[in-house]
Amino acid sequence: MAPKEIIKKIGEDGFDMEEFKAQVYKEGCKKLHIVDVYTAWCGPCLSIVPTFKNLQMNIDYFEDRCTITQAERTCLPEFEERFPETSKPRFLFYKEGEEVMQIEGLKAPEILKFIEENLPAIETEE
Repeated sequence: MAPKEIIKKIGEDGFDMEEFKAQVYKEGCKKLHIVDVYTAWCGPCLSIVPTFKNLQMNIDYFEDRCTITQAERTCLPEFEERFPETSKPRFLFYKEGEEVMQIEGLKAPEILKFIEENLPAIETEE
């Protein structure tokens, strides 16, 4: 059985800006939230998707410990002001309602290392 789609795009399938903000800015949330800020015409910006799907397949309970959102840079005024229109994706990482890291460009080893080091532990029932 194929895994559920883990990557959400703002503005698609009922996932709107309000839901996005509630997800990443939720205080006390232990999940790691990854936001891929991209430019619509940028090919390299979309090339990380298979890597994220690979993580989902190979890391136990990945979707219970992490969310991944793709946000076109113009969908949020804050992103449009903060990030110029370039062919470099930007990856923002949020934990407990706060942005904790930003990586500019398709630096897969750096992105994967940060994810590995910051995924919350698997919660077990005692």
